[in-house]
Amino acid sequence: MPDKQRSIDRVKDIVYQCNRCAHCFDLSWLGEWNKCPAYRYGAFESYTGRGRFFIARALVDGAMDYDAEIAARVFACTECRACAEHCFKYLRTTDIYAAMKEDLAARGLVPEKLAAGLADEGGLGQYHNVYQAPHAERLAWLPDRARVDKPAQVVFFVGCTSSYARQNMALDTYNLLTKFGVDFTVLSDEWCCGHPYLSAGETEKARASIEHNIEAIKKVGATQIVFNCPGCQRAFRDDWRQLTGQAAPLAAMHVVELLADWVTRGKIGVQRFRPKTIVTYHDPCVLGRWMGIYDAPRDLIKAIPGLSLVEMPRNRRDAYCCGAGGMIRYDFEGMANLAGAERIAEAQSVGAEMVLSACPACVMQLQQSRQRAKSRMKVMDITELLEQQLVPLIKG
Repeated sequence: MPDKQRSIDRVKDIVYQCNRCAHCFDLSWLGEWNKCPAYRYGAFESYTGRGRFFIARALVDGAMDYDAEIAARVFACTECRACAEHCFKYLRTTDIYAAMKEDLAARGLVPEKLAAGLADEGGLGQYHNVYQAPHAERLAWLPDRARVDKPAQVVFFVGCTSSYARQNMALDTYNLLTKFGVDFTVLSDEWCCGHPYLSAGETEKARASIEHNIEAIKKVGATQIVFNCPGCQRAFRDDWRQLTGQAAPLAAMHVVELLADWVTRGKIGVQRFRPKTIVTYHDPCVLGRWMGIYDAPRDLIKAIPGLSLVEMPRNRRDAYCCGAGGMIRYDFEGMANLAGAERIAEAQSVGAEMVLSACPACVMQLQQSRQRAKSRMKVMDITELLEQQLVPLIKG
């Protein structure tokens, strides 16, 4: 690939604007708590936002060229976007990382396990899911197939993790939509949303996955997509625009947004939970910092009598990544485990009996981290709790 075609050169104006202030990884106002999981893991500045900007500057200026060492720094990133959220100059730091990933992918420098997981043979390209499970079993969790490919206004986009690894979350969302009379369908030929490809710098493959799903959705006549996975939602809501320069042809909404709106407008009722139960909420990085959805899940938690919401020191825009982002578990499992352990410790520090989140990947990561820590806290996706506590109102 000639240098003039490098993706990093397209964003060099952002690279040159970094003033090296270190706001991208310093979180001193929260005391002992840090901001960047990659820095916590790697212990060198080259793992931080500022360090990656130094690398990007050297690449743009021709002082360095891409190699395996640079790939390790770039791909050891959970894509939590904490650096961009706290950048003193509001630079789009994640655009720099994405550009470097594209260049690394073009040079065959994607880390070994991630590359194998997304391969056309034996990986995502063959199975259309990140678990290499049979595509025909994607809807095995369904109670029946009455809604499959049924013409409807809304598509419930299930996603890989809910389809294969956390099927109870797929069923909870399905039951909630059914309970409240939503005219919805699920797709028989749903593919991965494409988000994993973007994490590996494979933009054309990501675009092809999203295009496949959009065409399948158009066939059922839907105008809206509902998700329980923020990564899938972002692929349709934001990544499509980034890839094509065009707005997504369908409205994309997380199920917590839908439910919070109904509760606020008094369309559905809420049952009391066990009294004086202390819960804390973990903000998924994609739902929060990437898409700005902070209030809806908290509004739902606060609406349930008996629950007491206590925030962790790092919450909302300061929330710490659980370690599930950026597909890092493939090649940086130790980093993922370290981040998850730190988040569980933080939840314990506020006396929480239960940790709630709104992302299948976060819930899976936090559950595994809780088990390793031998913690008695319960970890739940918010849809599981809501499926139990929300009820239709009887119209008189």
